Amino acid sequence: MFHQTSNTGRRDFLKQSGALAAGTLLAGTVVPKVHAAENNMIRMAVVGCGGRGTGATMQALTADPNVKLWAVADAFEDRAKGLRNNVGKQMEGRADLPDERCFAGLDGYKKAIDTLEKGDVVLLTTPPAFRPLHFEYAVEKDLHVFAEKPLAVDVPGLRRLKKANEKAVAKGLKVAVGLNNRHYVRTEETIKAVRDGKLGDIVSLWVYRMHGPHRLSAVGSMTPLQHQLRNIFCFNWMTGGFIVDALIHNLDICCWAKQDLPVAAQGQGGRLLRKQKDDLIDHAAIEFLFADGKKMMLQTKTIPNTWGCFQATIHGTKGSCVVGEGVGDPRIFNDYTPSGKGKNIIWKPESGGTNSYQVEHDRFFQAIRDGREWNELDRGIEATFTPILGRWAMETGQYLTAEEVWKSEFSYAPNIDTLTIDGDSPVMPDADGNYPISEPGITGLS
Repeated sequence: MFHQTSNTGRRDFLKQSGALAAGTLLAGTVVPKVHAAENNMIRMAVVGCGGRGTGATMQALTADPNVKLWAVADAFEDRAKGLRNNVGKQMEGRADLPDERCFAGLDGYKKAIDTLEKGDVVLLTTPPAFRPLHFEYAVEKDLHVFAEKPLAVDVPGLRRLKKANEKAVAKGLKVAVGLNNRHYVRTEETIKAVRDGKLGDIVSLWVYRMHGPHRLSAVGSMTPLQHQLRNIFCFNWMTGGFIVDALIHNLDICCWAKQDLPVAAQGQGGRLLRKQKDDLIDHAAIEFLFADGKKMMLQTKTIPNTWGCFQATIHGTKGSCVVGEGVGDPRIFNDYTPSGKGKNIIWKPESGGTNSYQVEHDRFFQAIRDGREWNELDRGIEATFTPILGRWAMETGQYLTAEEVWKSEFSYAPNIDTLTIDGDSPVMPDADGNYPISEPGITGLS
């Protein structure tokens, strides 16, 4: 039987261990102001120039007309210069980027950040394995930070972030986290309605993400590390795996609605049909337990030609709610068979749709300009830890409490600070090109 932990709850033990601060992150504190340059221009560096880095750059430049793209860094030179060229074409006059401020290599983040001044902004949009390292350096240099989700791939990374964020808070730095669904206005309204009682008491929560598989490009002449950096979503050490990278949004939204965090999890999953030479799973089912005994169920599948579903569903005593990433039109129904045809809809948001990616940057840069408190990092740590808890439960096949997982010392890339683009990867293939896969019942929590 799925038993309940005797602990007082995950948020309590995280607070007691010094891991997180609950509630308003900076409430009651005196925060020093860190302003942009006196000429009102904010210089911005982008570290990680792939698709998300490109999108975040455009949104940041749109959010504030006095932001200038000043430096870029990526593992690969073509991506760094590609981002620069895209901005030049789409937003003329918004980039000041000679070749000497386009940096390549895994140490490029330092070079890009070093071109900025106190109170400038850096966007951290690399694979999340690098996020704690990059965030730590940005805080050291007194920069405001946008950090894409997830924030880390393992618990030691989350603890490293927490420690660096204590310094960010003390310095008054603004920190935004790429949980953009928290900034989709219709979702905000829906969560408020749920918490105001429109759904009654929450009974259970369901998270679905089922669609086709990630593609893996050919290795060619690349080293294993270079190949992995070109195919980041197929390698667990860089993104935390599919559970962490792809399910984080809707797990976070369900916890937001529940106003609580899971204290334990158990689950199963693995590779049923996937044959590519990577370590990505293709299915999982994970059950999370809250301290009050209620449950949140995750289901994911990336198998071709199978049923697809991408949403969060919340069941309450008055009906059900469909909301979350993948749902542009959230609604509350008076029963448990949402049809979308309108007959059983009892509530829906009044506002129109918004671009949540843009709104999160609008709010972030406005906070910088206004000198207001803005730090989403601890909330991002909570959101990242939830799928890490689930991943560990799935990989080990064990019932695990959040408390014991938070103590984990396992690091996917213990040498992350010293990796070089021409060196070995933290996770190397065997002689046949295959990667190690977790084995429930054999793989243990470490």
